[in-house]
Amino acid sequence: MSVSEAVKLVAVSELGDSQVIEVGSPRGPLAVGLVDGVPFAVSNRCRHLFAPLGKGKICDGQLECPWHAARYDVVSGKMTRGPQGAFKPLAGAVKATTGSRNLKTYAVELRDGEIWLTG
Repeated sequence: MSVSEAVKLVAVSELGDSQVIEVGSPRGPLAVGLVDGVPFAVSNRCRHLFAPLGKGKICDGQLECPWHAARYDVVSGKMTRGPQGAFKPLAGAVKATTGSRNLKTYAVELRDGEIWLTG
């Protein structure tokens, strides 16, 4: 995908307090948002029970799953914390199995208050 083929994903003003949103794209559904003012786009499904990450939120600079609070580094796609709550005893096992598979990450850039898919 060249710069001329870039696709607008979302206006930053649409992100709300969570700083992340689900967006349809030519690459399929993505979780798109900002971490410390830097845009990101990752595959939209949590590696635990496939929750829609675009319905999550940004916490401590990481994307947090809306269902069980697993967290992801949006640069690498790596699960940094396994599921919490009733699933917390399994967090290590989830990280080592399904969580060991990183989210897909996509090249994006900020243009005039909008996040664009560039790669």
